[in-house]
Amino acid sequence: MSFMGVISLRINLDDYLDRLFDKDEDAFKIVYDETKKGVYAIIISIVKNNADAEDLMQDTYIRMLKSLHTYQKGRNFAAWVMQIAKNIALDHYRKHHRETIHDPQEEIYLFDTNQNPASPPDQTLMEMIQPLDSEERQVVLLRIASKNKFKDIATLMDKPLGTVLWLFNRTMRKLKSHMEKEERK
Repeated sequence: MSFMGVISLRINLDDYLDRLFDKDEDAFKIVYDETKKGVYAIIISIVKNNADAEDLMQDTYIRMLKSLHTYQKGRNFAAWVMQIAKNIALDHYRKHHRETIHDPQEEIYLFDTNQNPASPPDQTLMEMIQPLDSEERQVVLLRIASKNKFKDIATLMDKPLGTVLWLFNRTMRKLKSHMEKEERK
């Protein structure tokens, strides 16, 4: 594979706004395809339940369409959509975190890409990040699984860029240390 094949060019989602206003399904599909991994990563890092995450993804895109008039062109559209997802997931978590019943059977299928339309991170990544807290999981999923820029992650997490870089590096060292301990067992 050539060097140019490795570089991924991001689509400027602002180019699809007018078509989204006109309820163009093709434009929605493009926007969805470009943002679904990030949206799923942020939601699952908060709610930790596949069924809820899928429902909240739908809620996110419905709210995105309803709130489209509030988006300012020239900003980062994907980050704006992920902020909507974060807010919806946090609202859901606040309402339901005490009443959630954990079903360990569900985790077997949690990241089966054939069952989840968002194509979430693979099982190996999810097993690796298991020892992390919610904030650490979120930064790893947004960076590695969704390939977001640190600047965008900082905006989504409402933290300074330096803090996000520090958190990511500390989390990666923590993961490395955990993996080394596991290998020694």
